[in-house]
Amino acid sequence: MVDRAKLKAIPAVYRLYQLYQFLLFQPQRWAAAARDRSQGLVADGVPLPPAKLRHRVHGTLDRESFLRLGRVVSGKLHELVGLAGRRMDSFESILDFGCGSGRVLRFLAADAPMARFHATDIDPEPIAWGRQHLPRIQWARNGYQPPLDFADGSFDLIYAISVFSHLDEGFQNAWLAELERVARPGAIVILTTHGEHLAEALAPSQRSQLEAAGILFCTGATGRLKLDGLPDFYQSTFHKRSYIDRVWGRHFELVAYVEGAIDDYQDAAVLRKRGGAA
Repeated sequence: MVDRAKLKAIPAVYRLYQLYQFLLFQPQRWAAAARDRSQGLVADGVPLPPAKLRHRVHGTLDRESFLRLGRVVSGKLHELVGLAGRRMDSFESILDFGCGSGRVLRFLAADAPMARFHATDIDPEPIAWGRQHLPRIQWARNGYQPPLDFADGSFDLIYAISVFSHLDEGFQNAWLAELERVARPGAIVILTTHGEHLAEALAPSQRSQLEAAGILFCTGATGRLKLDGLPDFYQSTFHKRSYIDRVWGRHFELVAYVEGAIDDYQDAAVLRKRGGAA
């Protein structure tokens, strides 16, 4: 296995490694697109996004793992709202912030048939796909920075899966304040992170920075070599639990923190907007 931390210490070598990854990815992408044409883009009667959009949100082209993880995360969200004393079908208005092409929504929307589901993302392509193929959900593109196009107190459940795990501290602070604005008093907000148990993969100097600051933003591939097609500011961020308590606690009450909640990988912070019933 390639030690990326060591490669990053030599910028020219790391750039060559990124180029190698980019070239290796192209035939994989073409093959996945060919499989889509052969197998069709429907799964369990629900439209399935094409390989390019699956990779953008999922990190792989594989359709089976895309569906598996969407189902797993949907089920985990049921468990996480339960830690806050709620049931999924008790929510009236739900926001998937950073929705991609509906990896989670395709499953979750069926579990709360009376709720109004909204989905936002910075990427216009999955939003356009969702509007065409999953019309029950209200899809909208959001900007790189707030505001969202919603009134104060619009939602009683907001979740963001693998979003704050990719933003630097400035972006995070802006979006925490914005999610606080559009959440109702007492609303539940679930955000996932790369937690401390993943820090072993970091270089010693990076682990020291994480220990000192409580947060670490790591930059990998940029420009055309960035395989997900997302902006260069979308990279990888790690958090300590103490940072979540200290910084995110300015915006929300921390109800629960579950290590490895998302497929034994990302942690999940279950938050509540102050001012409502517990």
